[in-house]
Amino acid sequence: MPTKTTKKVTNKKVVDKKEEVKAVKPVEEKKVENKPAEEKKAPAKKVAAEKKASTKKEEAKPTEEKKAPAKKVVAEKKAPAKKEEAKLAEKKKVTAKKATAEKKAPAKKEEAKPAEEKKATVEKKTPAKKAAAKPSTTKKTSTKKTTTKKTTTKKATTKKMTKEEQYAKLSLDTCLDLAKAMSMDVTRDSIIQQLILNPDVKSVSENLVNKYQLTGKFNFEEDGYDEGLVEVLVSKVFETADIKPQKPEDLQADVTHALNYKFTDVVADGEEYKDQFDTMRKVLMIAQHKDIHDSKKLEEEVGVDVEKFVEEFMDLAYSVLKTWKYEDVDYYEHFIFAVLSQLEDLHNKYSNRIMMDVADLYILHGDYGLGDADYAYILRENQIKDYIYYRYASIYEGVDKDKAKQIANQALQFVDDRFTYYPNIIAVLEG
Repeated sequence: MPTKTTKKVTNKKVVDKKEEVKAVKPVEEKKVENKPAEEKKAPAKKVAAEKKASTKKEEAKPTEEKKAPAKKVVAEKKAPAKKEEAKLAEKKKVTAKKATAEKKAPAKKEEAKPAEEKKATVEKKTPAKKAAAKPSTTKKTSTKKTTTKKTTTKKATTKKMTKEEQYAKLSLDTCLDLAKAMSMDVTRDSIIQQLILNPDVKSVSENLVNKYQLTGKFNFEEDGYDEGLVEVLVSKVFETADIKPQKPEDLQADVTHALNYKFTDVVADGEEYKDQFDTMRKVLMIAQHKDIHDSKKLEEEVGVDVEKFVEEFMDLAYSVLKTWKYEDVDYYEHFIFAVLSQLEDLHNKYSNRIMMDVADLYILHGDYGLGDADYAYILRENQIKDYIYYRYASIYEGVDKDKAKQIANQALQFVDDRFTYYPNIIAVLEG
């Protein structure tokens, strides 16, 4: 090291130092030869060698000269030595830093190389991982597909069963509200009455769909309901109503009361009409249950005068329904024709009368088109027309007198003084 060399120059004799230089120089060269890899240390040793050479030159002077300015020489030697020492220290630091930097650089490169190699290895391994991951992905996809399949199946089931499932969950009141949304004017009672006439849910449902022209009018996906709701509604009514045939003995007291009833006022007559309607419904149910189509046979079954009861009921209905709603007339029409259709002998006897009763009621409620159509049908189907024309003209007297006279005048084409109701027709014409 440079510091040690300086000490040697200062404390020992010149001769010794020459010998030291000689001894050191081969060693330094040997070191250089033996360690060519350590070129980084060479600059420091070269400086030391040059310094020693310089010292050697200075020591080559006579001993006498050195002794005289001994202190000066020592001082001069000390100063360069210190300068050299500082330079050497700086060079050593720089060299050391450089060496460290270079050493680190290869290390980093070497580290980077393994890192790159590692990366390459990882990259090489990555396909394997990906390849390994593929089954996992496939598995996920498979699971997802399975899930999707299940969902699709569920959706398909829902699509197929949507209406049935959703309608099944609806309450009767909600079904009635939805029916109103479809412009159906129905109630639980009105449906019950139709079921009494015809206990077949599907048939009653079809009649309602046709009556309100619901086919294709509504879309379930867009509106939340369609004509399929009607059958659900009727079914729910059927399930909650007591629509069962009654025992014959239970009817006798009710029919006896009906036959003895005297018209009093609108309110009392209205309540009586409801009671008689219910009693007539029970009679009809027994006839349907027993498959009886003749009033006499039914009379034997229930022990009451069925024909007389039907007449009483029709008279009361005609009186009461003039002041009730139009819908009540429509309802009554379906019900009474169901009774007459079940009992064929009564149908033959009372069909014209009931048609005229219903036509009158429609006209009184402002449905002239339907009333006129009913009368036109009756007139076309009957040879004796005087009573029919009289009924037709007289019902218009309280509604439209001009039309009443027009009908009476038309009647004269078919009716003359030989017919029973000719005078009545003339009275309307002159009235």
